Amino acid sequence: MNVAEKISELKEKKAREPGLAQKRLLDFFDEGSFVEMGGLNKVANVTTGYGTVEGNLVFAFAQDGVVDVRHATKIASVYDNAIKMGAPVVGFMDSRGLKIDEGADAFEAYGILFSKQTDASGIVPQICVVLGHCLGIAALTPMLSDFVIMSRDKGEIFMTSPSTFEGLEGKSTTYEQLGGAEALFKKTSLIDLEFDNEEQAIKGARELVTMLPANNMEEAVSESSDDINREDEALNTIIDDSEFDIKSVICSIADNNKFCELKSGFATNMIIGFVKLNGTTTGIVANNGKMSVSACEKAYAFINICDAFNIPILSLTNADGYEDNVDREQRGLIKNSARLLTAFKNASVAKVNVIIKSAVGNAYLVMNSKHIGADVVLAWPCAEISLLSREASLNIMGISAEDYDYESSPITVSGKGYIDDVIIPAATRKRVLAAFEMLSSKKVAPINRSHSTIQF
Repeated sequence: MNVAEKISELKEKKAREPGLAQKRLLDFFDEGSFVEMGGLNKVANVTTGYGTVEGNLVFAFAQDGVVDVRHATKIASVYDNAIKMGAPVVGFMDSRGLKIDEGADAFEAYGILFSKQTDASGIVPQICVVLGHCLGIAALTPMLSDFVIMSRDKGEIFMTSPSTFEGLEGKSTTYEQLGGAEALFKKTSLIDLEFDNEEQAIKGARELVTMLPANNMEEAVSESSDDINREDEALNTIIDDSEFDIKSVICSIADNNKFCELKSGFATNMIIGFVKLNGTTTGIVANNGKMSVSACEKAYAFINICDAFNIPILSLTNADGYEDNVDREQRGLIKNSARLLTAFKNASVAKVNVIIKSAVGNAYLVMNSKHIGADVVLAWPCAEISLLSREASLNIMGISAEDYDYESSPITVSGKGYIDDVIIPAATRKRVLAAFEMLSSKKVAPINRSHSTIQF
């Protein structure tokens, strides 16, 4: 048997018996589009290649063993090609970490991988899908990515393996409570999307890819079947509803009422995610109630990603001040509020803000207000825009409600130039679309992006 015949036999055998890693990639890519790279390198414990997702080029890797230099080098090749071609990278994480007996070579392996991830930061989107173990230093890989998806049934992320925790066995705390998907999704901002199982997680990765641009020089635009002039009379009833769900407003504005929410289990008083507006992917930043440390943290990181990948931002403001907590400054509220303000101010993408109801105090200021550079600010008639709430003003001034001339209507604020227009709630979608259409040719030099400033 000659060399060509031997290679052909190996390829046929692999095609007949796909391993778990290869199967995951086949499930992820469009049918028949996956092309494996380095398929004859069996000792690297990782399957790599490229294909299409809804017709768009994507590079990917899937782990199926421990990490060594050969493993990392193979993944590095994926990143090199993705950066050259300006296409996203999706990694399927399932490894017990590095080979302990390799010593310093193990650090070289991760050094190679982390260097490529930082090189790609802000140039092409990076998504990590955690379907199994992601232990030790491997836990940094998803954290260096833009988005992290995790399956609830098998996914685990630990910097320090639970097996090294003294006295863990026999206690009520479980491995899942320390590093499982549900715990991380609700208690931290580390996980963007969680799903019950591997199949759903892979499908979720495909859907997220379709919402993102291929790189930092392109826009995520697709055909829209929704009416750009569609109105929603149900929004008019929110004026008198103190317990409304701001997600219903987001869905009403979005094409076909579809909202891809991220980090929904963490800091639920701040809503972030993606919608399509007349086919263009737009980032949503919507707060509902009092601002908190976690809400600011969740929002500013997302704004930086949107800015890095040229994704316009729509904010919905319902900011009733800050959470009442005497030690909030010590817990980082001042620092994180400043980060949120900076993220909005420095974002060079189109920025539209709709003030739904409350816009009170510093929380209003940092939520994409006109004062810090919002391109267009709209307000509903029921909006209240003020330096302080009515109650706080009365307490500070020490006078009765009868003697206080309290005026915070959007009409008054609009007259000062801080609001562009007061709109009927039902018409929010078409007014927002009109604003973004006007801003479609906006050109502003990027300022101090959190991601790499190198452009594809």
